[in-house]
Amino acid sequence: MRKLTYVLLTISLIILPVAISGQQFEKNVTEFNLDNGMKFIVYERHVAPVFFAAIIFNVGSINEWDGVTGISHLLEHMMFKGTKTIGTKSYAREKRYLQKEDRIAQEIAEIRRQIGSWRLKIFDDFARKIIADLPADVKQEIGSDKAKELTALIDVLKNRESLPPEAEEHPELIESDGTDYFDLYIASKAKERELETTMAEHRNLIIKDELWDTYLQNGARVLNAFTANDLTAYIVYLPANRLELWAMIESDRMKNAVFREFYSEKNVVCEERRLGENDPDNVLGEALLAASFEASPYRRPVVGWMSDIQSITRQELIAYHERFYAPNNALAILVGDIYPEDVKRLARRYFSRIPPQQPPEPIETIEPEQRGERRVTIEFDAEPEVMIAYHVPVAPHPDSYPIGALISILGLGRTSRLYKRIYEELELTSAPPYVFTEPGEKLDNLVIIQAKPRHPHTTEEVEAAIYDVIEELKKEPPTDREMQRIRNRLDANMVRTLGSNWGLAFNLGLYATIRGDWRAYLEDIEKTKAVEAQDVSRVARKYLTQQNRTVATLVKVEKEAKEGEQPQGLDLRALMQWIQELPEDERQQIFQRFQSMSTEERKAYARELMERMKAEKKQTKTHAE
Repeated sequence: MRKLTYVLLTISLIILPVAISGQQFEKNVTEFNLDNGMKFIVYERHVAPVFFAAIIFNVGSINEWDGVTGISHLLEHMMFKGTKTIGTKSYAREKRYLQKEDRIAQEIAEIRRQIGSWRLKIFDDFARKIIADLPADVKQEIGSDKAKELTALIDVLKNRESLPPEAEEHPELIESDGTDYFDLYIASKAKERELETTMAEHRNLIIKDELWDTYLQNGARVLNAFTANDLTAYIVYLPANRLELWAMIESDRMKNAVFREFYSEKNVVCEERRLGENDPDNVLGEALLAASFEASPYRRPVVGWMSDIQSITRQELIAYHERFYAPNNALAILVGDIYPEDVKRLARRYFSRIPPQQPPEPIETIEPEQRGERRVTIEFDAEPEVMIAYHVPVAPHPDSYPIGALISILGLGRTSRLYKRIYEELELTSAPPYVFTEPGEKLDNLVIIQAKPRHPHTTEEVEAAIYDVIEELKKEPPTDREMQRIRNRLDANMVRTLGSNWGLAFNLGLYATIRGDWRAYLEDIEKTKAVEAQDVSRVARKYLTQQNRTVATLVKVEKEAKEGEQPQGLDLRALMQWIQELPEDERQQIFQRFQSMSTEERKAYARELMERMKAEKKQTKTHAE
């Protein structure tokens, strides 16, 4: 599932236009810093008795390193598990369970390291097949109880009536140099059962979703969070008279977060990763980034690699939280029916007591110049697709502004050149080509063109036609009318943004985090409006070159479905997003059921969930109307 980036959030706002001048804009902004380094931006907007609040931490996947990829995203999940006072009946009693769970998890990791990765893959595949083939009455008795499922698996493994088929060709798979690796695997599963039993006992001390429920019972809307390459943000919409509640909860989880239910939630994230590995757009996008970037941390996926997610420990997560979730690495932005003096008073009361940490080291790795076209091909049972990426600088580099205009002229709206030529005139694609920048804004970025051929046309035809449009733009600058459309669109977006608490918060907060000053938001608009037509052609000639290009192509290969693959005809992204919005217990039950099912059972269950999702969304829409 493609990550939710702040660019998409900004342009997808549903907002009411309210005209306001740049000078008035600045008058409504108040900035202040606490002694511990935490920054605050407050924008007064007394239109309705509500406010939008976001805490943005200056940490994302670019701050990770090999072995812990995905830890920023995992931490985002865990930040909703509560604190020493929220989500617990007795934290003093909980600590003993947390320590025991960590000890058992460490023992499991040590056994699995002793077995070795190549044996584990075979054993794990064999175990999944055993679980999928359990009799229907046994599956019904197990239900969603993971400990019972492990008991049934261990019973089958101990009998040794059958072994992995690879054992016939490679006897050392089972035993070598006096070590019985199959027995070690059974021991690891017994330890997993012990962990599940311990977690079940621990749950008796947990107050499920208390943090969520507290917010919702106090009128919260849009309660959410997201992790991107460049940052992580926690957002909420609240009634204006709940400002102190926000300060109390957010300061508590910044200082006293408790990562309870860590191992069960890690399984949820692993399943999210697994589903992403069966999404063709996601697989193609990851391949494109990995091929485009050699040195830049942008080559890593935000959700992380599966092996890293599985190996991250709770102690590593605690250390990561302490390092990056410090007040001097955070920005709070509040927009709405609030007063700066009230925010200052509550900030000092609740946030100033949190001690600062050593500032994170800046990222100094620079992607080297690309010296030739790179190509990557992905085979997938999905419709063909092509993604073309060009390295480009980010703001405040002077070329970033004509590049922004270039993107608009190529692929933004029905008047864009790719829309008119590729989609309307030539009818080469099933949808208009999509032009965007990704994956971030802190480091040098990519301009990406994404297109899906319309049958019977091919990716080669589409790719060639796209290059023709680009070459025309290099030779002939945009018309005055095209340039005026860009300025009009910038003005319209500015008006819309200023009419929304959400839009204001995201634009001010993101610019303050990425660029160090929210005023860059206004400056970038004016600099883009001042771009000349010849500058657009100049940057096209400079950056949209074959040498600077990476192309990822998805080739349709029909094949027999494997365990865990996406059933055809399902909207995996929509389904995954809907599952993430369900109560935590239900989410975990769904993922556990997926893990224990055969391929055909997964297909049927996914379709069942899809129908339920559609019915619930239809019901919600009816109530709204």
